[in-house]
Amino acid sequence: MFTKELNLKIGDILIEKGVITKSQLETALKEQSKQGADNKKLGNFLIDIGYVTEVDIANALGMQFNLPVMRLEGLRIKPEVLDTISETMVKKFNIMPIFKVGDELTLAISDPTDILLIDMVTSATKCKIIPVISPYSDISKAINRHYYMKVETESGDTLLSITPTTISRTEIEELKMSGTDLPIIKIVDRILIEAVEDNASDIHIEPREAGLSVRFRVDGMLRDIATYPIKTHSGIVSRLKILSALDIAEKQKPQDGRIKIKIDDKEIDIRVSILPALYGEKIVLRLLNRANVKVSLEELNFSKNNFKTFLSLIKEPYGIILVTGPTGSGKTTTLYAALYEVNSVEKNIITVEDPIEYQLPVINQMQVNPKKDLTFANALRAILRQDPDIIMIGEIRDPETASIAAESALTGHLVFSTLHTNDAPSSITRLTDMGVEPFLLAPSLLGVIAQRLVRRICPKCKEAYTPSKAELLTISLDIPSEGLKFYRGAGCDNCKHTGYSGRTGIHEILVLDEKIREMITQKATAGMIRAEAAKNGFRDMRFDGLKKVMSGDTTTEELLRVTKANK
Repeated sequence: MFTKELNLKIGDILIEKGVITKSQLETALKEQSKQGADNKKLGNFLIDIGYVTEVDIANALGMQFNLPVMRLEGLRIKPEVLDTISETMVKKFNIMPIFKVGDELTLAISDPTDILLIDMVTSATKCKIIPVISPYSDISKAINRHYYMKVETESGDTLLSITPTTISRTEIEELKMSGTDLPIIKIVDRILIEAVEDNASDIHIEPREAGLSVRFRVDGMLRDIATYPIKTHSGIVSRLKILSALDIAEKQKPQDGRIKIKIDDKEIDIRVSILPALYGEKIVLRLLNRANVKVSLEELNFSKNNFKTFLSLIKEPYGIILVTGPTGSGKTTTLYAALYEVNSVEKNIITVEDPIEYQLPVINQMQVNPKKDLTFANALRAILRQDPDIIMIGEIRDPETASIAAESALTGHLVFSTLHTNDAPSSITRLTDMGVEPFLLAPSLLGVIAQRLVRRICPKCKEAYTPSKAELLTISLDIPSEGLKFYRGAGCDNCKHTGYSGRTGIHEILVLDEKIREMITQKATAGMIRAEAAKNGFRDMRFDGLKKVMSGDTTTEELLRVTKANK
């Protein structure tokens, strides 16, 4: 493949493809000669002077040598493939093994003229090498992603987690005590890297009688990822405790910690929770990717009417706006988007959160600290002395916080907060049951947004079908199915054969009017409030979700999973 005479030189190919002109090539050759850079390959010199990009050169080399060109960004490489070539060789020659089928190993290279390198890898791996061309920086980033993950501990120390010598002798001995010869550090690295590449929100590491189970929560659903020998358990727990600055010796009490990692340009905060269980300590890692926080209201997928209603609520000068739903339903993201929408230099915006999930520019953020008696209520009292215009309370957990929030709204502040309830009307009865006086709640509450997240149909394998009569009845639609089209995902590599990729929100928004305020003071039930709101156009989440089913965003199965019909 590499020894046959080539018909075209790389410069001719670049001209033929319209990447550079003939005069640019001549100028580059003269400049290369003038600078004494004759030993540097022409492609690299053209990159250096800015005439072409690495991708242009990779594509030209692909044509010149009749080889496929492959981008590596986002590609997850299996551990057994990585193990075919030593780390030393990968880093020294900037190559990357990417697939292995039988004795054929697909290898990403940036310089197909290096025949000796291909021979060397063939000899080292005992495999037939199938070369593909990738840009040099793509290969470098893939190496960094799989071998050089940067880890920052709670104390701020930075470790290169792939190198055992970067942790202390005591820590190494603790890992050795696990009684396993498996590379614990590599196992932890690979779990974290795969979770980030799969866009997982949580990692569950669970010791069981038969082995150590690893599951990822992706798009709100847990997936089995891998099972390791149970003897790796103590080593993995110790490694994660070291990284999150927790007590290695403590195995009988729950512990909470934090890790910061950087993969390529992604900064990930990881909240670590360790809990003693039947077969050993269970670990749950919550991954917070700072780049993933959606701060634009348009990206929250409100329906047209709900978007208009929500926008009008957050533009009010004072009052309380609540976002409700279970854990993981996107409440905090909705509040962040609202804050970004109303943020300006004329306003003093302060938040109190537990914990601070994402750092927001310009906005002042405070984290509660129960050990220092900095509770939501105490923090809120302090905030009110800071001349705020808008206040965000991470969650209303107690009557004291709720009462202070109501009083703040009545004295001219706009207050955002969250509450754990199943729907919007029941938030009102929840607050009154909590001890908030109706005469405080009725005039201060502006509106309640209840939401859930449903999985979106994978766009790569989306297909239309005609729903059955039985399926329509499950979502309370008693209409003919003829000519009606619903959609589903057939399953493909893009969605890991689940049929879903990503999530979207469904919402219901209860806006308080004078009649509902009067009902609050009379301690009306949630059902009564819902019935009154329906007279003025209130539509529940099931209705909003049904519109997303009809438009092909999600499926009836997802709608039934997260909502129920109101009777």
